[in-house]
Amino acid sequence: MGSSTLLIFFVLPILLVLAPLAPTIVGHHTSSACTDNADYCWSCVDNGGMQPTHNASNNGGIYRQNLNTLLSSLTSDPKINPRFYSSSLGQAPDKVNAIAVCRGDVAPEDCRTCFKDSVPIFLQKCADQKKGIIWAERCTVQYSNISIFGVLEYDPLKNVPSMHNVSNPEQYKQVRDPLFENLSEKAAAGDSDLKFAAGNVSVHVTNETIYATVQCSPDLDKQNCSDCLKESISEIPVCCDRVGGGRVLRPSCYLRFESSPF
Repeated sequence: MGSSTLLIFFVLPILLVLAPLAPTIVGHHTSSACTDNADYCWSCVDNGGMQPTHNASNNGGIYRQNLNTLLSSLTSDPKINPRFYSSSLGQAPDKVNAIAVCRGDVAPEDCRTCFKDSVPIFLQKCADQKKGIIWAERCTVQYSNISIFGVLEYDPLKNVPSMHNVSNPEQYKQVRDPLFENLSEKAAAGDSDLKFAAGNVSVHVTNETIYATVQCSPDLDKQNCSDCLKESISEIPVCCDRVGGGRVLRPSCYLRFESSPF
C-alpha cells in the first residue's frame, strides 16, 4: 500500500469528525421588488434575520417590537417633522435606527399619508430582516440595526424605468444630463432640513419637456449628497437611457425624470 493511500486512511476519519464543527459562513442576501405599477418599491437585507433575544416574545423578538414602535410613531406622533424624521429605539443588539424622508415638494399632510400607507407594506415585505428600505412616490422610509444617520449608502440600488419611449434618445440625453447636473448642485447646497431640487427643460428638436427632481437625505453633508447624486446620474444609461423617464433609487438619494409633470 502506497504512502498516499495510508495518508488518506489516517486523514479522512479526522476530517469527518471535524466537519460538523466547521463554521458556516452566511452572506447577506438582498431581495428587491416593486408593486405592479411601481407605486412602492422595497429592498430587504437578510443579515441573519430577527433571532429572538433574552426575554423576547414569539413575534420576532425585542428588535421587532422596537421596529414596530418606531415606525408606528411616524403616523401617530403629531410632533414629528413630516418632511424629515430620524430616530433610534432600544439598546444593542436590539437597537433600531430609522430615517423617513418626504419629497421636498409634497405638503406635510401628504407626507404623513405617504408614511401611513408605506409602513404596513414595509413591515409586511421586510418582516424578518434587520435592515430594509421602501421607496414610495412621495416618501422614503428605511431602518437598520446599525447606524445610518449621516452615512452615505449607495446600496441597495433600485432602477425603475418608464415605459414611455422617446423619439430622439440622443437629443433627449443632451438636454436631460445638464438638467440633472444643475439640480444636483442645488440639492447638495441645501440645509439640514431639505436637500431637494426640481426643474424642467424643453427638448426643442422633438417638442418634448423633461420634468426632473433630485433629493438627498438631509442628514448628509454637501459632498456626500453630491457624490450620491453623481453616482445616480451615471446609472441613467443602465436604467433609462432610451426612455422618457425613470427613477434611480438609493438609500441616501434618488432622482426621477418624466416626460410629463408628476
